[in-house]
Amino acid sequence: MNTTRTRLPGITIRDAGRPDADALLRLVAAANPEDPDAFESARPTLDLPPIGPLSHFRALVVLAQDSSGEPVGALLGGAPVWLFEHEGIGHPALLDLLVARIGIVTAVGVHPDHRGQGVGAELVRHAVRRFTRAGYGLVTLNCVPSLERYYRRLGFTTMDTLNVHLGAGYMIGQQWGDTKVAARPLDRYTALADVPGLASPVVSGILPDSGVPRGARFDGRTLLFRP
Repeated sequence: MNTTRTRLPGITIRDAGRPDADALLRLVAAANPEDPDAFESARPTLDLPPIGPLSHFRALVVLAQDSSGEPVGALLGGAPVWLFEHEGIGHPALLDLLVARIGIVTAVGVHPDHRGQGVGAELVRHAVRRFTRAGYGLVTLNCVPSLERYYRRLGFTTMDTLNVHLGAGYMIGQQWGDTKVAARPLDRYTALADVPGLASPVVSGILPDSGVPRGARFDGRTLLFRP
């Protein structure tokens, strides 16, 4: 079992398994109090055998536990659902490339008795390391405005729209109603580029030949730049 020490005394993080399902779902339920069953899809994930590149292929399901082995926090992550639904991604091969390069943290939950002690931050840092080692170029998460400063301290950039350049000026974007998106590049190829004409930065270099050069601008439909 993959178990990692944290900087917090007595707190370790480990991959979750089938026996952890109830405890894990109780912990993350607070991440969406209006729909406490929102993360029930984690149950079939935990039925899968532990296999890379994350904990359960393209899913990351981990628990933080205290020195007695009691779960005190949980994190769910994996492939962004919006990639599968976006009209601008029409080819299965392109989708396969993107889900191997863009990850998302979908839920972080901490037991009420352990909040404010850094458990959530350690879970997010752990996820960043896992996505990085697995070859991802970008990790994202959705956050309410009140948590923007929190995620900025963890190295994320918050924005209204996630813009991703796929190459040759073609770009896809995604917005989430009442929440903002936080994004963090993970490798030397991926960056967030400010482009005139867009209020939010553009993800540059997530795929080969998709870097956004200096001098690029957005004309309302596409990115314009000299090759």
